[in-house]
Amino acid sequence: MSDTKNDTDLTYYFLKKVVIFVFIALSVTLLVIFIGNAITTLLLIFAGVLLGIIFRVIRDFIHQTTHLPNGFSLALVMVLFISISFGTVYLLGPQLYKQGQTFYDEVPGQWETLKKEIAPYGWGKEIAQENPHFWDLFENENNGTGEDHDMTKSALIFFGNITAILASLLLVFVIAIYIAAEPKLYSEGFVRLFPHSQREKVLKIMDEISLTIQWWLVGQLCSMIILGTLATLGLWLLGVPYPLLLGAFTALMTFIPNLGPIIAAIPILLVSLTIGVDTAIYTGVFYTVLQCIEGYFITPMIHRRAISVPPVLIITVQFLLYYLIGFLGVLFAMPLMGCIMVLVKRLYIEDILGDPLEEHVSHDLEDNNIF
Repeated sequence: MSDTKNDTDLTYYFLKKVVIFVFIALSVTLLVIFIGNAITTLLLIFAGVLLGIIFRVIRDFIHQTTHLPNGFSLALVMVLFISISFGTVYLLGPQLYKQGQTFYDEVPGQWETLKKEIAPYGWGKEIAQENPHFWDLFENENNGTGEDHDMTKSALIFFGNITAILASLLLVFVIAIYIAAEPKLYSEGFVRLFPHSQREKVLKIMDEISLTIQWWLVGQLCSMIILGTLATLGLWLLGVPYPLLLGAFTALMTFIPNLGPIIAAIPILLVSLTIGVDTAIYTGVFYTVLQCIEGYFITPMIHRRAISVPPVLIITVQFLLYYLIGFLGVLFAMPLMGCIMVLVKRLYIEDILGDPLEEHVSHDLEDNNIF
């Protein structure tokens, strides 16, 4: 009788373990599926948090300087942000549009000039033969059928993409406003999910992540402005067409570490080739020197207190995120890695390995900004 009871207990214990294992496996699977389907939305929320941190930092700076209430300080931040955005568009928009329209109109003729320049080379001859006209690079093969249908489909896709982009920007902006308006509400709510004994550690990690993101964003904005200005002036002095357009594109691509400069170099070199091989060589040398200055002087000086991630690691993560979710993953790979690096240092190296690291920030939620 005792043996039968023991067998029953063992069977019950085994079945209990199996049920727990199956429950954990299903939970993890559902979580992975959810994250996979919602990863784009999660990245947009992350972008809103990044922008919200910047809004909060500027709000705190205005509050500390002018002693205005936080609500008025945030409203002033919104006014400044909108004024700068619309002012930039108003001042640079017409020139960018004009150069972009000229580029669009003249690019077929420039493509013919470029083919003549690269035709003497074997690889250039193959490119010219496979793409006799510039727009052949972007046209789908339909054998002359279904043109109206394709045009309607393209228009629907275009407007659908525009709507999705506007909705995404609105989501990011709304999240940023809420984060900047009441950061303590979300911080304290998140901290309360942890036991009392761990809350101080969580606060320290949150503060360090916040400061890391702040310094990185400030560094990226400074790098974008410096690189965009230098690229515009250099291309203008070299006589390369559309210097403002290409300089603005360089500034935008500077936001993407490692891969951004390579992406920006392609249209610059192609446009410079339409002027001549000599101009292309001079432009290539100029752009290489510019990126060396950015890599060895500007970035280390600006990012000395921001994110320190090995280049091979960040490039690997960029390609993995691009494969998983596209360009948006490449755009936010660096700040994501910065957050992960803080977690690895504090939770794995300090807590699990027992290797103490120096404390960088206070655990007080108030005034944890770069000013």
